[in-house]
Amino acid sequence: MPRAPEVHISSLVIQHSPDRTEAVREAAAAVSGLEWCVSENGKAVVTLVTASAAQVVERIAELNALPGVHTTTMVYHHYEPADAIDAA
Repeated sequence: MPRAPEVHISSLVIQHSPDRTEAVREAAAAVSGLEWCVSENGKAVVTLVTASAAQVVERIAELNALPGVHTTTMVYHHYEPADAIDAA
């Protein structure tokens, strides 16, 4: 039986070289489902919305591969059925 569509919402901290903040921000903008929230002193907080936990892991790997990124850490993860998001 196929699984019902899900929505995964995550918060990540990206630790990066402070002098690469703008380059990391620009490159991160190409990561599907990512929203850059704030950055300061080589740390950025972003949110990520995906359809599966596997996609969360894939996006973290994408971010870690960016020049200037030291590490990306998930600090929050929540998921629920997609139809529950639209429910009143």
